[in-house]
Amino acid sequence: MRGMVIYKSWWGSCRKIAEAIGDGLREAGHEVQVVAVEDAGKLDASLDFMVIGAATRWPGAWPKIKRFAKRVARAGFAGKPFATFSTGATVNTDEPLTQASEVLYGILEAGGMVALAPPFKAAIEGYKPPGKGEDRGTLAEGEVARAREFGRELGGKLTSL
Repeated sequence: MRGMVIYKSWWGSCRKIAEAIGDGLREAGHEVQVVAVEDAGKLDASLDFMVIGAATRWPGAWPKIKRFAKRVARAGFAGKPFATFSTGATVNTDEPLTQASEVLYGILEAGGMVALAPPFKAAIEGYKPPGKGEDRGTLAEGEVARAREFGRELGGKLTSL
């Protein structure tokens, strides 16, 4: 099957997760392009599936990736499989904030697309909000490997459709 992994990254962590998911999908035998939302261009309705993700912007997702998800939902993708992913500093906290993957999931599901999996959430460690330090945080250990496995799992589900 042919699909795209579209992402909005702020400091590069979400790009790494997107690339790992794309690698996992390829390992499962699928043709996949991994593209930043800024470079996505015109939607290709002949694609078989879509995976969309972003760095979490509190609360939720960056406006540009939300607009892209809404375009996908209106562009003839109803009934096609999708998955979402995000990076966030509160993923492993006791009270996590709404993650970008959850917002994007809701948009795509409301557009009639079919979820392959619950939203994938990758943890960022060491992030300090603006004005409280310069540390942008880094992906927690093992998150890239976990994202690659998520891509392989998605690939297996796509193969069985």
